[in-house]
Amino acid sequence: FKNSNASISQKFSKKLNVNPNVIFIFLVLLLSTGIGILLFGVVPIKLSALVTMHKSSVFLYRVVVAFVKIVLLYAILLNLKIFVPFKQFYRFNGCANLLVGGKKSIHKPTNFLNFIIFGFIFSCLVLSLIGISSDQIWKPFANLGISLLCFMFGYELLLLLENSKLGWVNNLCIITSFLVTERPSKTEIYISQSALDEVKFMQDKNRKEIDEKLLKDNEYSFSTVYAECKEKLKNAGIKDKSEADWLVAEVLGVSRGALRLQTKVSRDKKRQIENATNRRIKGEPITKIFGRTNFFGLDFKVTKDVLSPRQETEILVESVIKNAKPKSNILDIGTGSGVIAITVAKNTDCNVTAIDISSKALDVARQNAQNNNVKVDFRLSNLFDNLKSAKKFDIIVSNPPYIPSNQIDKLDIEVKDHDPKLALDGGIDGLDFYKKIIEKCPKYLAKNGKVFFEIGIGQSESVKKLLEQDFKDIILLKDYNKIDRVIFATKRK
Repeated sequence: FKNSNASISQKFSKKLNVNPNVIFIFLVLLLSTGIGILLFGVVPIKLSALVTMHKSSVFLYRVVVAFVKIVLLYAILLNLKIFVPFKQFYRFNGCANLLVGGKKSIHKPTNFLNFIIFGFIFSCLVLSLIGISSDQIWKPFANLGISLLCFMFGYELLLLLENSKLGWVNNLCIITSFLVTERPSKTEIYISQSALDEVKFMQDKNRKEIDEKLLKDNEYSFSTVYAECKEKLKNAGIKDKSEADWLVAEVLGVSRGALRLQTKVSRDKKRQIENATNRRIKGEPITKIFGRTNFFGLDFKVTKDVLSPRQETEILVESVIKNAKPKSNILDIGTGSGVIAITVAKNTDCNVTAIDISSKALDVARQNAQNNNVKVDFRLSNLFDNLKSAKKFDIIVSNPPYIPSNQIDKLDIEVKDHDPKLALDGGIDGLDFYKKIIEKCPKYLAKNGKVFFEIGIGQSESVKKLLEQDFKDIILLKDYNKIDRVIFATKRK
């Protein structure tokens, strides 16, 4: 076939003065298009018409068309596996899945060949079932647009399969992957590994050349510095991939989105990134490394004297803001860095008072209030000791220490070694401060006043029972992980 086509192409090329290979490729494309139209256009329609001859269901007709097209495509791809060049190509495709994917299975959902086959099958199914009705001129363009959408959606679906933690879900890709994948021999794996090593060597060589060029200007390649940071964090067991982004972006003073625009790093910045990375590896949280964090869209200074704010606390703050009435008097107990008091004051017109037993924590909180341009009345007090009982508050809010004493040593290093124990230890059962605040706060609450707490895992029922004597309308709110995290209630009298 090839020889006969070659001779035909040579005859035409002499007459048209065109390269014979161009003519040959044109003839092959023409023949392939004709076969494609016949197999995936005429044959499915004719067979479907025969099967549904006595049926009036349009949907059944479309289902048969889709089924015939998919069966034909599977049949063609299965027959291709008979030919040695294709079989060898598919074995090297299996090598790529094993070496690049880093998995024991030769099948990988997002493998390029699997994506192409899956996309074709998925688009065939969709196009056959929806049956676009339009003018003949616009129909091909409409079908092309739908096919592109199918390919895009198909890739997202394959990505979902690949990232699934359920093994059987991941293996669903075998439905199409077996058509373009074969198990490689040890020799083929060795050859593929050698090729991969050669590519890596060339990349490292190019990177080194870039580094040497930059070093003359006392600068380093950003990609190299960034890659080293990610690798160190990964080897230390820090699995959150975004941590490298946060760390490097903080040192460079840019947003995470702007990291991809960086090309070089100064010697001083490289040293700062290395120092910050080493501190993070030792368990120090990023907030303490840089002495600042973002909470509810505001910037806060954090030191070893205050608890690093958690994302879950935003739920507590948000619920206070929603329930606060204009000009309300609000008390924040155990304010720490002041995130609750300052955020509430920033987002309402309420009069906020904040207390803490630590003078060092209050110093940090006052500075944060000043930096965020809000007014909060900070006071040194062990719970209610230094407050006048005559003053009534409409809302009392607290994120008290709630970790049981015997559980503190089991916490992550970044918490137990870098957050003040005073802000963590909630006594034997973790409920000491809830008991003390709930016992005394009715005296300081106005009529229909509310109390808000952040609570630890498994503490919701215990805190609810403590509230039931003097409070009504007890409400629980869950955090982003569907765990009871906030509880609030209204004073009975």
